[in-house]
Amino acid sequence: MLEYVTDSSSAGTRASHSAGPGRPAEGRLRLLAAAEQLFATRGLGVPNSEIVAAAGQHNRSAITYHFASRAALIDAVCERHEGPIAQHRRHLIARLPGPGDRSTRQLVQAHIQPLATEMLRRTPSHWARLSELLLADQPLRFGRDIEFSLHSRRQRADAVLAELLDLMVAHLSHLPEPEAVGRVALTVRFASSALARWERDSQAGADAVAPLASFTLILTDLAVAMLDAPSSCLVTGAGGPEPKPCPPGRAVTVPSRSW
Repeated sequence: MLEYVTDSSSAGTRASHSAGPGRPAEGRLRLLAAAEQLFATRGLGVPNSEIVAAAGQHNRSAITYHFASRAALIDAVCERHEGPIAQHRRHLIARLPGPGDRSTRQLVQAHIQPLATEMLRRTPSHWARLSELLLADQPLRFGRDIEFSLHSRRQRADAVLAELLDLMVAHLSHLPEPEAVGRVALTVRFASSALARWERDSQAGADAVAPLASFTLILTDLAVAMLDAPSSCLVTGAGGPEPKPCPPGRAVTVPSRSW
């Protein structure tokens, strides 16, 4: 069962209030919705003019007026999802048992459930496809050094994600660290792509699309199996399993997104 944890100070609410009363706030929200849909369905190269038209705005400089720049518009689209996702994740992390008692499933659920819940909160959802698109440009592996966003709300979301990824890597302490990091990175990428595929199929009316709650359970099972699978980087010697060298991991920054 998917649960949703948030408060009244979500990024979307703050964004609409910051634009002031009346039509400016409405125009900002229309631009956010139009931009998210067009970016998710057509890519980040969609011209500003088409975003403005889809939002029903007549001022060709509407994006500059409300967001100052196209990059700030993309950040604002992400913020309104990342805040609730991070808050939900923080809640699930706080409920985890101690390191020796927590399960792989509990850690995977702390990653996947907030994403699926956010998809249900905003229907129709385009967030999973946009997340997959943004993640595609990021290196596969991540490291301990995190390059935070300049925006404080984005920084908090990044910190929650980084904490969870560190917990997942630590949970795989029986593996060589490069393999543990690689498994977590691949699992995150797998979950992102799977949710994006569900979103596409659901909105296209594809046959036999499972409800998101059921799909999330299947996805969680597969992600747990990916993390818990026996390692080919462990060889059995006279003294039992011993690690052998795996391909070294690259130390890069954690992407500033909520996957």
